[in-house]
Amino acid sequence: MRINNSQTILRLLQAANGANKSKTVFFRTSGAPKRSDGYKNDLEAFLAGRRKNSYGVEGMDVTGRNGDYKKIIPVSAEMKEHVLNNVKNAYYKYNGMSGDNEAEWDAYYRKNNEYYKTLKREDRLSACWTLGQLNREISERVSGAIKAKVPGWKPGNHVPEGLLDNIFSDESITSLVYGESGGKGELDIKA
Repeated sequence: MRINNSQTILRLLQAANGANKSKTVFFRTSGAPKRSDGYKNDLEAFLAGRRKNSYGVEGMDVTGRNGDYKKIIPVSAEMKEHVLNNVKNAYYKYNGMSGDNEAEWDAYYRKNNEYYKTLKREDRLSACWTLGQLNREISERVSGAIKAKVPGWKPGNHVPEGLLDNIFSDESITSLVYGESGGKGELDIKA
């Protein structure tokens, strides 16, 4: 006996829906119950162009954009500190690598996305861009400082004890997070 592929797929979808096997849900409609965390991507919102990312933040879609969101905007001091702590974790724990702890990654991005929800919809992508640029700039400066003290160092190689404490307390790093940095080519993000 041959089973039609669409029948097999339909059975899998019905099994995924649990006890309600008579109704297969492909999109949630506006009358459908919301998830407990408030995230809801219904068909009405989807068709209206109000798409949400996997954390339930609306306005994070870059499809068809020309890069107009790629600009540095003011972000909160708390989020700058959050990014700095993430970079510190990467260097102290993983010697400049990102690590493989999915729980750490999820906690980092969950906090970022909760912050984006507090911003105006049109500022969310720019805030994401700003925090990403801050992360990149801090990482590049830390790597450069390590390479200046330990020639030939590469991310993942051991960092001599105490060196990171000196680097992370240096003004060139702290000015990105805690104060103004006036040098040419520096990231200009003031809260």
